Amino acid sequence: MRKATYRLVRSTPPALVYVAFVLLLVLAVAPAFRVVLFGLSLDDLLQLRCFGPA
Repeated sequence: MRKATYRLVRSTPPALVYVAFVLLLVLAVAPAFRVVLFGLSLDDLLQLRCFGPA
């Protein structure tokens, strides 16, 4: 099992690893980018008001 794992890791191109990392990073920060790109909406303001820390 360990040899198969090492073979898979060695055969994976580095570009594929970087693409996967960037995709996960973009998904993680998507809510922040949405506010930056489209501005605050009424929904966003209500969520901040209703679900923010007391």
